[in-house]
Amino acid sequence: MKHLTLLIAILFISLTYSCESEGEETPDIPVLSVLATSVISETGFQLNWSISKLEGFQSISIAVSKDKELATIIESFELDDITRESLLVSDLQGATIYYFRISLMHNGVTVAESDIEAAETSYRMESFQIVTEDAYSLSSKLSYLESKAGSRPGIIMMHEFGVWVNPWVGSDLLRQLVADGYVCLTFFFRGHGTSTPVDDPMDLINDKSLLTRDLQATIDYMNENELVSGELGLIGGSMGAIMALAGNGYEEVLTSVALSPTRDGVFLIFPNMTLSSVYYLVGELDIHDLEGGDFPAETNILYELTEEPRKLNIIPGTADHGTNLLSRDSLNTSIKEWFRALLPLE
Repeated sequence: MKHLTLLIAILFISLTYSCESEGEETPDIPVLSVLATSVISETGFQLNWSISKLEGFQSISIAVSKDKELATIIESFELDDITRESLLVSDLQGATIYYFRISLMHNGVTVAESDIEAAETSYRMESFQIVTEDAYSLSSKLSYLESKAGSRPGIIMMHEFGVWVNPWVGSDLLRQLVADGYVCLTFFFRGHGTSTPVDDPMDLINDKSLLTRDLQATIDYMNENELVSGELGLIGGSMGAIMALAGNGYEEVLTSVALSPTRDGVFLIFPNMTLSSVYYLVGELDIHDLEGGDFPAETNILYELTEEPRKLNIIPGTADHGTNLLSRDSLNTSIKEWFRALLPLE
């Protein structure tokens, strides 16, 4: 019994010493929290964070990239002051999403790190009215980089029939085109959004010359704007696609992109127009039981009537129509590449 009591006492002392030793060898793990980005401009932003428990690490490492996986690091920072809680990142590209990770380091080893977070540089967006020759007021926005010097090509972006929220405003494609350096104009056709209303919206379908007046007014505006070099591209979905094709007849329009177009109205507006330099996109299953409702067939006919350069992209397995097609990053990329090739920047 005496020996058993002694053995228990030895085991208790050993366990107590072991726990105390382990506690001494394991430092407190710092807690890192990423806060909202601030001081956002076209050329940079401020990253903010907080750290509790400053023991256990020696430096702060920050990696910045344009890709979500941080596969290619474009900026990296090593901060020896572990009490810092912000960093101003500058000399960046406007209208661009950047990804970053903050790591706490000790002897070159990561002690704690944040998730991959995102921050976006800004761009200029001005709101104004364009007045047509028949006194209709078109609610418009012009998006561009103030940090870019000189004039550059412009792109007019046109919406579908019946919308009250313009799908182009704030879209990924608009932001990416602005980041490249284009000046982008978005507007509401008459009878849409906050533009001058019309008595019967169907008049715009039955008489597309009314829409032509709107297109003419926007082209005139871009021609007179000192930011625009005089070279234009057009892009539109559905009704806007028809107008993008109709605009192909203007000398200053170098190229058009048409999402889910039909032949209806194009040659009524410009019966002798020769289509050329057009990129067509349409969903494979975008077919409806109405006249002209087989959009893949209509688009294919238009493509065959178009002179080079031309491109046809029938997106498999989808009935998405018009600007709904642009939920796919790959299509945005293909449109950007088309504009870069046919509406080149300096």
